[in-house]
Amino acid sequence: MINDLFINMLLLISFTFVGGHISREMPEKLKGKYFGKIILGIAGGVLGILMMVYAIQVIGTNTLLDLRSLAILMISSVGSFESTFITGLIIAIYRIGYYGVSQSSIFALAHICLYLIFFSIINRKIKTPWKNWFAKLAITVLILVTTFVYLLHDVENEYLIILNFSIVVICAGTLEYFLLKYAERSNQLYKIYKKDSTKDFLTGLNNTRQFDKLLNMSYERVIENDEKLSCLMVDIDHFKRVNDTYGHAIGDVVLKELAEILEKNSRVFDFVGRVGGEEFCILLLDCPSDRAFEIGTRIKNYVKEHRFPIGQNKYINITVSIGVATYPETVANIEELVEKADVGLYKAKRTGRDRVCDNLNCIE
Repeated sequence: MINDLFINMLLLISFTFVGGHISREMPEKLKGKYFGKIILGIAGGVLGILMMVYAIQVIGTNTLLDLRSLAILMISSVGSFESTFITGLIIAIYRIGYYGVSQSSIFALAHICLYLIFFSIINRKIKTPWKNWFAKLAITVLILVTTFVYLLHDVENEYLIILNFSIVVICAGTLEYFLLKYAERSNQLYKIYKKDSTKDFLTGLNNTRQFDKLLNMSYERVIENDEKLSCLMVDIDHFKRVNDTYGHAIGDVVLKELAEILEKNSRVFDFVGRVGGEEFCILLLDCPSDRAFEIGTRIKNYVKEHRFPIGQNKYINITVSIGVATYPETVANIEELVEKADVGLYKAKRTGRDRVCDNLNCIE
């Protein structure tokens, strides 16, 4: 029997890893929406159907031995009640529609109803993951054993069949728990590594590598749509003095708060990145030069008035210098946009700091 149910176990393992891989790339917002719940429920239903296709039919009865109950258990543990209900509904429709109405199919339908009820109760009562899983597995085995004792009472070696099947369900259920934990941990690490590869570790802004990608994408968009593109280079004035006076921990606090200020005072569709120690860059999409100066000035004034905490209810003030460049108004070659913004930043530093400059004009 164990050999006969081996395909069921392979299906369970395959769906776990394929589902884990798909889930890895699925946005978190989508998972919680009805679309994500429906997709998860359908996937569980398809898994249950495949398991029935490769089920063992006990000789002389309409009883099927397979691991479809573990498909429902798995969906109830990784998804919502709605997903579990959809999985159970699909399995029930296929079981009755394909194999017909019989005593065994009625019991199979009753199984699904009991799973939905007990799994829902366990999800509310037991929050520890391993206790939750094995409580469901115990309920599953109890329901299956009770039913098969009744259905197979006229079958030769009924208790041996039930014992072997119970062992397979327990072993497969235990294996599936550890596979799910492995897939979950792998996905968590993947998301951490993916985030770290694109986000600055301290501020959460786009890092240099990601910002370069966004810059190239912006170049293509601007040329294709005949738009304007502005760039702000932002640098903290005398930041070394902050680190030397208050320590690098306070310097990190200043950098994080400044990052929040830059995001808050930029438009929601603009790109903000940390491109150096205390240097930041903002890409203003479809933004003319006068509007870029306006945004840069707003940021400069906001920073100047903001009180940065240094602990023990003490605060400091800082200023920033900002360089501006706009294609095609002040920069003829779009690939020189950041370079020209850097020239404006250098001019702002050289002419007294705490100002916004391009290669021609400055605003204090």
